[in-house]
Amino acid sequence: MMKKLLSCAVALAFFSGVASASSNLVVSTEGGQLEGFTKTVPGTQSKVETFLAVPFAAAPVGENRWKSAQPVVPWKGVKKANKAPQACRQGDVGSEDCLYVNIYRPAGTKKDAKLAVGVYAHGGGNTGGNATEHDGARLASENNIIVVTLQYRLGAFGFLTLPGMDESAGNFGVTDTESALAWVRRNIANFGGDADNVVLMTESAGSTNACRILVDPKAKGLVDGVILQSEDCIHDVDTVKQAQARSEQFLKLTKCDEAKDALSCVRKLSTEQVAAASKSIGLWNPVSDVPAVEAIRQGKWIKVPVLSGSNKEEGRSAGTAYTDWTAKDYEAWVKRLVGKNAPEALKLYPADKYQGKYAISYVIGDFITDSGMRGLGGCTNLTLAQELSKDKSVATYIYTFEDSTVPTSRKFADYDDAASHASELTYFFPDAGQYQARSAKMTEAQKALAKEMRQYWGNFIKSQNPNGKSLPQWKRFSDDGGSMMALRLNGQSQSVPASYFSDLHQCKFWHSIPIVLDRGDR
Repeated sequence: MMKKLLSCAVALAFFSGVASASSNLVVSTEGGQLEGFTKTVPGTQSKVETFLAVPFAAAPVGENRWKSAQPVVPWKGVKKANKAPQACRQGDVGSEDCLYVNIYRPAGTKKDAKLAVGVYAHGGGNTGGNATEHDGARLASENNIIVVTLQYRLGAFGFLTLPGMDESAGNFGVTDTESALAWVRRNIANFGGDADNVVLMTESAGSTNACRILVDPKAKGLVDGVILQSEDCIHDVDTVKQAQARSEQFLKLTKCDEAKDALSCVRKLSTEQVAAASKSIGLWNPVSDVPAVEAIRQGKWIKVPVLSGSNKEEGRSAGTAYTDWTAKDYEAWVKRLVGKNAPEALKLYPADKYQGKYAISYVIGDFITDSGMRGLGGCTNLTLAQELSKDKSVATYIYTFEDSTVPTSRKFADYDDAASHASELTYFFPDAGQYQARSAKMTEAQKALAKEMRQYWGNFIKSQNPNGKSLPQWKRFSDDGGSMMALRLNGQSQSVPASYFSDLHQCKFWHSIPIVLDRGDR
């Protein structure tokens, strides 16, 4: 009977992709010992050792709420690292106790392996997202690297600024990311990682925060390279004045606006009260009076290799917010955004550019994409590339993701999202959350492109150069007057001139007028 029970347990572990821990899976960190587990990458025989909910800081609650991340509180004994952490509080879900990383390494990694380390910070507008949905096991296994996915405070928890706060005021979400990177530097060698080869990999809001890290003198030495997906280092940053106005609105919503000590008042609020006020306000951004791209233009950045890029139709999915608009509504919107330049803009983006019930939505998607008005893609990404590549002592690699048939989670079944914002994430993290459902729809050609992209990213993490055997050559942006990699299906990926990208997104026009900072929300 005992043998039968044991056999069932082993079978259950096999089918769930989780094996029992061994001594190799007990790792010491500055907080104490952790015991990970082994799982199988879906559809393969590859095993990956995983450590979930690894604390990199103390819980930011009580007096630690709205303080820079504090040191980990040590624990006794061996802590099981087999359950995913709760997401950082967002709306009605998640927890304030959320400053954790998940760590993935190839099975059998020895302590002295010195594997390169990729640290991923998720997107979500600095109001949503989590680490666990971005399962790093496949990326780690295919590239023989360690992948760390991190969480950082969101919304008002991460970006409120009030008198009496410490130096992280308004930017707790950014400094949480820096704290996680510092923790990785101090601890990753015990997992078999190379503390001297750490690359920060980011997307959307994660990249917005990474832009602030690139221009933070205190961040020097934290990273050896940075990957920015869908971010121009220009948008989604509040000036000090804007941040203060947002915070005053928050105080009114929480009825702490008349308190003698506003910070003490908001620290006493329940999680639910803070989350509700945060959600009511909507957007929360990092705080700086100087956009990161301006500091980069002035040469005031930490100067590490950067891989950056965007998707061909970044703004297409944003067009779903305008499906009931008429041509007249659209033309008024364009006039509001670009003023006297509206006639030329409407020649390039006429209301009748597309046909069918989503015609207006699609042209708005093109307008949002090409203008870069939300910092996601288009011509402002080209501006960032040009500024980064001015310093020839550090390499800059730029891409354009061009699989317009990539599976997405469509808001409307008949709406063509094309290569919209965040659509490329399915190719990097196909094994969890919303990306798992999308990846099930991938064709063989798409799976091949996905693997190619993971190889490029893995190579950059290992050597700060995406190139490798059997991959089409990816030229530095500064080569040949400006080059970038067009990531395409069916083995068609290739380096293309920056002029191709400029023509594709009408950058001659967009670079001739002031940058559109208005998000164009209805």
